[in-house]
Amino acid sequence: MTDEIERGCIEVFKQTTGMKHTASGDAMADAEILAKPIGDFDIDSLETMEFIMGVEERFGVQLDEEAVNRCATISELAALVTASRSV
Repeated sequence: MTDEIERGCIEVFKQTTGMKHTASGDAMADAEILAKPIGDFDIDSLETMEFIMGVEERFGVQLDEEAVNRCATISELAALVTASRSV
């Protein structure tokens, strides 16, 4: 299930930020998106909030704001979603 959640988080992130996957290899690899610190992406606080809300909506969860703020990467956010769905 974690892989499914990670893929979903990546999709929401790409949609929110306008990133597109291209066959030419110009787009950032999904593994890099998962591992790169969220603060290193060139997105503002509104886009970050839209991304988090999009993830919550996609997976039907309500994430704790403090826990979300402790997530440094999209991979960590995906783990938080996984934990939230297990409760």
